[in-house]
Amino acid sequence: MTPTDLATLSALLRQRRHRGLLWINADHSRGERLLGELVAGLPLAPDAGVLLGERSIPGLTPLPGRRGGEVLGRTLEWAVYDAFSGFNPNHFAQLAGTVAAGGWLILLSPPAQEWPDYPDPEYARLCVEPWTPETLTPRFLRRLVATLLADEGVTRLSAERLLPARWRAPAVAAQQAEGLCRSVDQQRAVARIRALTEQRRAALVMTADRGRGKSAAIGLALAQLAGERPLRVVVTAPSWQAIESLRERLEAQYAPLHWHAGECRVGELTLLWRTPAQLQETLPPADLLIIDEAAAVATPLLALFARHYRRLLFATTQHGYEGNGRGFALRFRAELARRVPALEELELTTPIRWAPDDPLEATLNRALLLDAEPPPSLGSEQSVSIMRIDRDALLNDETLLRELFGLLVLAHYRTTPGDLRVLLDSPNLDVWLLRVAGVTVGCALIAREGELSAAFAEAVWQGVRRPTGHLLPQALIAHEGYEEVAPWRAWRVVRIAVHPSSQQQGLGTELIDAIAQAAVAQAVDYLGASFAAAPDLLRYWRRNGFEPVRVGDQLDAVSGSHAVIVLRPLSARCRQWFPLARRRYMKRLRYRLSGALAQLPVELLPGLFEGGDGPALEAGDLHRLVGFAQHRRSLESTLIELDRLLLATVSQWPALGLAGVDQQLLVARIWQQKGASQIPEPQGAKAQLQRLRELAACLLEQVTPAP
Repeated sequence: MTPTDLATLSALLRQRRHRGLLWINADHSRGERLLGELVAGLPLAPDAGVLLGERSIPGLTPLPGRRGGEVLGRTLEWAVYDAFSGFNPNHFAQLAGTVAAGGWLILLSPPAQEWPDYPDPEYARLCVEPWTPETLTPRFLRRLVATLLADEGVTRLSAERLLPARWRAPAVAAQQAEGLCRSVDQQRAVARIRALTEQRRAALVMTADRGRGKSAAIGLALAQLAGERPLRVVVTAPSWQAIESLRERLEAQYAPLHWHAGECRVGELTLLWRTPAQLQETLPPADLLIIDEAAAVATPLLALFARHYRRLLFATTQHGYEGNGRGFALRFRAELARRVPALEELELTTPIRWAPDDPLEATLNRALLLDAEPPPSLGSEQSVSIMRIDRDALLNDETLLRELFGLLVLAHYRTTPGDLRVLLDSPNLDVWLLRVAGVTVGCALIAREGELSAAFAEAVWQGVRRPTGHLLPQALIAHEGYEEVAPWRAWRVVRIAVHPSSQQQGLGTELIDAIAQAAVAQAVDYLGASFAAAPDLLRYWRRNGFEPVRVGDQLDAVSGSHAVIVLRPLSARCRQWFPLARRRYMKRLRYRLSGALAQLPVELLPGLFEGGDGPALEAGDLHRLVGFAQHRRSLESTLIELDRLLLATVSQWPALGLAGVDQQLLVARIWQQKGASQIPEPQGAKAQLQRLRELAACLLEQVTPAP
């Protein structure tokens, strides 16, 4: 191999505006030597690329993987991914997205035949007690190596020789746009965003695969609007880096932006930046709300924003590492269409950062399943089968693996390429399939947890250890103080998915029940799940026999939700313990509403309190409540009784038709002890007191005195 050989390939990439993957597979020293020859011979300008990894390589300064997010939004002529430091699929996909047309993504790894058995540092993140890294089965790396070896679009360089890629003829060049826009698609998007600001109430859903200039189009549109009229725009996304392209386009036409407390001025434009969770808390006024990478934002938050703002732009990557736009489309567009009749959709298909038929994009799609799709939909009333499969079988059935991963993408807004490695390599994971007429329409991932030693449990209880894995027992021990659950066996539902066309037919319940039966046969004590709290999810899990036992303290920055843990007891000892855990959960939930759970949406409370034994109101309680509701007894003198009344009736609030503002008033004034000035509706202490009396009278009709 000589640098001249690679220079010829590089010239072809530049001519075609394509990108290439160069896979250097050799031992440490030879790989570094080969990379050094490339750096010196091409040459690769040091400031035009980046080395992502933990090791220093002569001529290149490494950027640690934990800082990989810093490359988002950058445009690089070359990038090196050091797999000797561990192969993280998310970091690899992020780095690939920064390589511009004519550039190389260089993958440095052990020799192909040795890589699957290499002690990958990434195994430490995947390990769960009692497994150790050396005991994990390298399914992901086996598949990755096989995929790269079979891919004619990959240029392979080993200690022995250079095997150049066989790139097919380039596609016809895309039609060029005028002005600053770099494609007709992007030009159309800019015009549509500008028109959106003129409508009274409207929404635009803009989707694109990576590299199509979606975020840049938003920046170009804002830059044009900034020179025309005053406009207040709120931008939200899962991360600050996600809007890098948007900010670059603004700064290219104006001076560098100066942000203060998440706000800046650009010409006539006032721009506010908020994370989704921050936006949920304040909901600042805006002429336009832009949600970039909307697929990575929880659906309940998207629904909240759609209710509050009159003009909305939802932009999302169709197939990407932040989240998947296909799932976003199926989960949210129907609801959005009901709320915003003037809903338009726009898809950007023309690549901008590289030409169509880019070989690197095709390789990434194959290797990381970025374009995975679920199987075709089926009608109902077909034969149903449920089975647990050996994950080794997935390596021999690429179609099944793609369909399975496609279902997971639809089911959860945060499914990323990293989840593919978890699916294949996590040592305590089981995969269940739900098939209708032989077609996979549902699946579940189950993590086997529990059976913890006394010493391990004691360290967790004391707060001195929080190792990876065993989410359910660790939460019960560390946060709730139940050391007795340590030796129990648990199965956690990590993901469950049913094809949208097969939902509402009871198939998900059949799948959960089959898993529960298998768990009982294996002496498992309980099933459980952890998820971002939402009313529909709470109803779903309760219908399937699961009850909440914990609400997490921290508000997730992206979903804006608290995590909820639900359990379904199976064994005799768990069923005996469960009522105690539920009673303590109810007490702690009520107590924490004034503290860590002060931001918990009131619409969650009926579901979180449902199924508990509310207090029986005694004759004295009722007498005092009547005095408050029908006479002039003060709120302060009746707080204890009102507290008991709320606990006894909270699960009935939706059925009683209590408006959200009424539920918020009850919770804020009685449970959270807020003053009248802290509550927006109704305004004023007098109006609030009168409404509280009316609500108390309504709730009193639902309770009877204890015998």
